[in-house]
Amino acid sequence: MREIITKYELIDKQSWSNFVKNHPLGNVFQTPEMFAVYQCAANIQPYVVAATCDGEVEGILLAQWMTNGGKLAAWITSRSIIMGGPLAKDNNPEIIEALLEAYKALIPVKTIYTEIRPVYNSTQIFNYLATKKWMRKGHYNIVLPLDKEVDTLYHQMHKERKRNVQTAIKNGLTFEQVTSREKIQDIVALIRQTYARKHVPISYLDMFEKVLVILGDYAHFFACYASDGKMIAGQLRLCYNEMVYAWFAGSDETYFKQRPNDFLMWNVIAWAQGNGYQLFDFGGGGEPGVEYGVRDYKMKYGCEIYDYGRMLYTHRPITYHLAQLAYKFYHKLKH
Repeated sequence: MREIITKYELIDKQSWSNFVKNHPLGNVFQTPEMFAVYQCAANIQPYVVAATCDGEVEGILLAQWMTNGGKLAAWITSRSIIMGGPLAKDNNPEIIEALLEAYKALIPVKTIYTEIRPVYNSTQIFNYLATKKWMRKGHYNIVLPLDKEVDTLYHQMHKERKRNVQTAIKNGLTFEQVTSREKIQDIVALIRQTYARKHVPISYLDMFEKVLVILGDYAHFFACYASDGKMIAGQLRLCYNEMVYAWFAGSDETYFKQRPNDFLMWNVIAWAQGNGYQLFDFGGGGEPGVEYGVRDYKMKYGCEIYDYGRMLYTHRPITYHLAQLAYKFYHKLKH
C-alpha cells in the first residue's frame, strides 16, 4: 500500500538514499544529505515528500523554498526550486502526481511559483506535467562528456581557453584540492566577492563550511593560487554517481590577467576525468534564442548543449508577472 510522507524525520534515510542512487535520473540534489545542507542555509527552507510502498521509497521530491529580504519582501520573492526531481519508480505518473499534490499542500501560501530544473533529460516526466498545468520553458544544459583521454579533452577546447591555461602556467599559478576549514573559508570569501560584483543575491553562504561534513565525498573544493601563494580562485563541485556538477565558483578580479578561472576549470576537468567520472555538468546555458555570454564561455571547453528545459507552475500568477517585471527593472538599474 502506498503512503505519502511529508516529514523528513519519518522517512527511512537508507531507503531514500538507495532509491536515488539507483534511479536512472538520480542526482545529488534529491538526496537526504542535500536536505541537511539546505537546512544550514539562510533564507532557504527545504521541503521533502516521499512515496513509499511496504516501507520502501518509490518516489521522492526535494524542494528548496527561498526568499530574499524581510517578511514584506517575501511576498514578492518567495519561490521554490526543485533541482533534479521529482523522481518516481519507472517514472510512474501516479507517483509523480501524488508527490506534487502533497508538495503543493505543504509549501507556504505566499509561494509565487515552483520551477523544476532537470539535471538529466526528463522529457517523459515533462510531457506528463504539461497535462497538469505546468508550463515548459526552453533552457539549455551544458555538459562535457569525460569518456575520452585527458589529452583529447584538452585539445578539443577552444584555442582561447588553451592559450589562457598556458598563460596561467607561465605566471606560476598552482592548483590544489582543498579540505581545511581555513581554506574553505577563503573560497567562500571569493564566491561572496564574485556574486556581489555581479549583483546576484546568494542564500548559500552560511552552509558552505558544513557542506564537506554533511556531503562527504559528494562535495569537493578546489583552489587556484598565484605565484606568491595567495588564493585567487576557488570552486565547489558536487560529485554523484557518474556526474560532476559545477555548483559555485569565485575569483579575485585583480588577478584576471593571469587567467586563474580557465586554469582552475581545466584542472578540475582533468581531476574529474582522472577519478572516473563520465560527465561534467557546467550548469545552465540560458534560454534558446537569447544571447547569453556565459553560455558562449562554457561552450569553449568543448561542451555539448541540450535543451532539457524547465517546468514552471505559478501558484500566484499576477504576483509572478509583477515580480518578473520588478526583477528586470532592478537589473537594469544595477547595470
